[in-house]
Amino acid sequence: MENNIIIKIKKLLALSESSNEYEAKVAMLKAQELLAKHKLSLKEIEEHEDINVMEGKTNITFRQGKWKGKLADLIAENFGCYHYYGTNRTHTIIFMGKDEDVTVCKMVLEYAVDSINSVVNRLRYQYRKEGYSTKGLENDYALGFIEGLEYAFEEQKQENQEWGLVLARDKEVVEAYEKKEFIGSINTNTNFQGFNEAYFKGVEDGEKFSISDKIVGDEKGTLQIENRYT
Repeated sequence: MENNIIIKIKKLLALSESSNEYEAKVAMLKAQELLAKHKLSLKEIEEHEDINVMEGKTNITFRQGKWKGKLADLIAENFGCYHYYGTNRTHTIIFMGKDEDVTVCKMVLEYAVDSINSVVNRLRYQYRKEGYSTKGLENDYALGFIEGLEYAFEEQKQENQEWGLVLARDKEVVEAYEKKEFIGSINTNTNFQGFNEAYFKGVEDGEKFSISDKIVGDEKGTLQIENRYT
């Protein structure tokens, strides 16, 4: 059976595909708003239902791009999930939480990474055209983007106090995560590389947004979700 909230968020991110980082942040904030309101509407029902905890592997991997781990941490924290890594030669980001929360986290992360990469490619072209090195540019822009998005998420939650509990991790999710055995940890600390303009551009854009509804279609949307996230 299709899940209308997943359909709506998928439509939102598809409609907002853009190299404009401001539009990307607005879309992700709207995704948080939609999920919070959906959970509030189901709160009484879910108190009497079993919660299905699942793990979902994303298509986002990294070796040197540690900012992707930081971004995954921020998204997991704001959509009721945990994240960890499946490691072989590269680190693959995996979310753990309620089934629909995991699906949303995966969509939002993949959308965010695409948005960051799109802007970074544009910035690289501009810097190279002017004869400048671009080593570290991706890292600094991404760190600014993440900081701006974190501020925006927190501001949105402060303005909607009732979202706090419904966006928090369910106790079943916490218990399942604590039972997992991990053989090590991944260090995602990364240092600023000196691209002030790129960094502060991301921060500034994250602080000056306004939420707008980009959803089209009615509440009973009939799109079928393609299960390509598992």
